[in-house]
Amino acid sequence: MSDVPNLRVPVADVTVAAYRAVFLRLGAVLELGWLPLLILLAVSIVPAALPANFGDQNAALRALPDFLDLIAGALCLNAFGVRWYQAQLLGAAGSQPWLGPWARFLLYTFALYLALGVVLTPLLYLALAANAAGVAAEAGAAAVDLAVVVGLLLTMARLALLYPAAATGRPIGIGGVWRATRGNGWRIVWCWLFATAPLLLAVQIIMGAVFSGFHLGARAPMGLYILRGLVGTMADFLIAALGAAVLSAFYRRLVQAQES
Repeated sequence: MSDVPNLRVPVADVTVAAYRAVFLRLGAVLELGWLPLLILLAVSIVPAALPANFGDQNAALRALPDFLDLIAGALCLNAFGVRWYQAQLLGAAGSQPWLGPWARFLLYTFALYLALGVVLTPLLYLALAANAAGVAAEAGAAAVDLAVVVGLLLTMARLALLYPAAATGRPIGIGGVWRATRGNGWRIVWCWLFATAPLLLAVQIIMGAVFSGFHLGARAPMGLYILRGLVGTMADFLIAALGAAVLSAFYRRLVQAQES
């Protein structure tokens, strides 16, 4: 991909357009995502079906539900993401091939998981060492952690157009998306935050107020697990849809407009 002009995408316009794309088209979100949503809902209530003492003596077994949720989330949210990007960028998600783009989405996602693990694991050990070394060391470790997190967030923003490009069937390399997002990395970050933070905050408030019984030590009834799973799963899909709407807008302005 050739270099593109150093455009500045307006944050407010993209954020408002993302809200409109999702909340004025909730029917389309559900139509494209109903099967992945049902699968994730089923996975979310697995802990309720397990014995209360499941994995008591085995850390790997205790982590199994979380691992299953992580893998199912990657598979299902990426499957929904392919269709949602195609609906916004191509206008006819059902008529577009999805298996190849889905495979690319999964490749990008698991590569991101691996990269985050490589970067964040040393930070965890640094924090543990700093806790034993005094206040000054803790402050230094916190500053390093903050700098790394900020750098990771900006890097992910600069590379995020890999997803809409893959969904359209015209994948772009890392160098291409890096050039395309030049001057707009922080604008993508701000659009992400403004589009998703209100929903994240609302979900946290709801979870904290309605499902506080999960922290009382007693085993919650199955109905409460299902309700919590439904709220959490719907929130995951809406957040994914908002994030994809933001990236679709940047892709249209920074890539498609230049190609045409």
